[in-house]
Amino acid sequence: MAGCNKPQLYLTTIVLTVVFLTANQAVEGRRKGICARTAYPTLCRPLVKGSNPRLATLSTICSLQTKTRRAIAKAGKYKNGNKQVTICHEKLRDAAFNLMKAKNSLKKRNNRMLGIFLTRAVSDYGVCLNTFVDSHQVNTVQNVADELRKTGTNCLFLSTLIRRSNRKKKRFN
Repeated sequence: MAGCNKPQLYLTTIVLTVVFLTANQAVEGRRKGICARTAYPTLCRPLVKGSNPRLATLSTICSLQTKTRRAIAKAGKYKNGNKQVTICHEKLRDAAFNLMKAKNSLKKRNNRMLGIFLTRAVSDYGVCLNTFVDSHQVNTVQNVADELRKTGTNCLFLSTLIRRSNRKKKRFN
């Protein structure tokens, strides 16, 4: 299991780089639509209605949770005798846990923890995907993991658009 940490760190670094590079374009993205500046707008648009980043993030997390549960079931069917699917199955379960924690953080308006748990989920999807790439396997579980990783990347970006207006605003008289 020690070998899984290196790809996970690599993927986390890439995801955070993408998020920070695109976060400064958030204002322009709101004018053109909240999904315009995401890495995968075609995956974002069906999930997001309106321009509220908090609701967009919640909607995307809920979609990811549903699709992750389905992917776990699919991977469970094929995991016997296939080491890559077994690893992916475990990572999908980890992603489901991190999505649950991310959703709770969003409800508690804890943006910092929201970002951490979403980053972990995207990293879990990436590790799952990389196990297939490294072994030169192509199958339905890999295809689902790729879509989950892309949708998770979009969700992470959307979470960066949530303003920190949760703090009490100062009133000037």
